[in-house]
Amino acid sequence: MTPFARYLAVAKAVRRERGEFCEACGVSARHCHHIVPVSETGIHAALVYEPANLMILCDECHLLMHPLIRNPDWAKAGRARGRTLNRPR
Repeated sequence: MTPFARYLAVAKAVRRERGEFCEACGVSARHCHHIVPVSETGIHAALVYEPANLMILCDECHLLMHPLIRNPDWAKAGRARGRTLNRPR
């Protein structure tokens, strides 16, 4: 199994276990973010595939985690974060 295929399998399992909501703000989410970045550990490190090193994040929160890599619209992200925290359950 390639490293990317292994990561996809772990990410799918994490989403199945935790649900598909942002762990930072509660909106619908699809990104699995590495808490300790792959750039620091290397793609073959066990930590890359450790579910405890992954967070499910929405687009806006994921962009906020990478301010030096991407140039998000901070005003839009700020308004969107937490919008559904008060949604009925």
